Amino acid sequence: MSEVSRQDSDLLSIVSIFHYVLGGFQMLISTMGLVYVIMGILMVTGAMDSAKGEPPPPELGWVFGGMGVVFILVFLTMGILSIKTGININRRRHRTFCIVIDSILCMMIPFGTIVGVFGLVLLTKPETAGEFEGQEGNKS
Repeated sequence: MSEVSRQDSDLLSIVSIFHYVLGGFQMLISTMGLVYVIMGILMVTGAMDSAKGEPPPPELGWVFGGMGVVFILVFLTMGILSIKTGININRRRHRTFCIVIDSILCMMIPFGTIVGVFGLVLLTKPETAGEFEGQEGNKS
């Protein structure tokens, strides 16, 4: 295969930066789950009781808290995996891992889709595939 052009190398570096930024945003968005966790805690402890009407049942508090925890875990995990993918692309290692994570990112509309598609386009090009460790006998 031909050697990676300077343009493809620069594009891989840019996609790597996009993964860092997306991962940071995903980790920031995960903090929104704290709202549900706090609401769940308030419902379970009875702090949301008011004199005007029926207080919410404590079971609803557990549901809210559980949803918040799941939300936090999903977005934190995806943020960490996005940043790890950016590091791997920058170091030109673990191409298969990068392809899998970019495929998952495509489901996160709109920004994950943009980053995932650009990553997949570059990672599946034969010219850039040779850059990664263990690909076509080329160890970097």
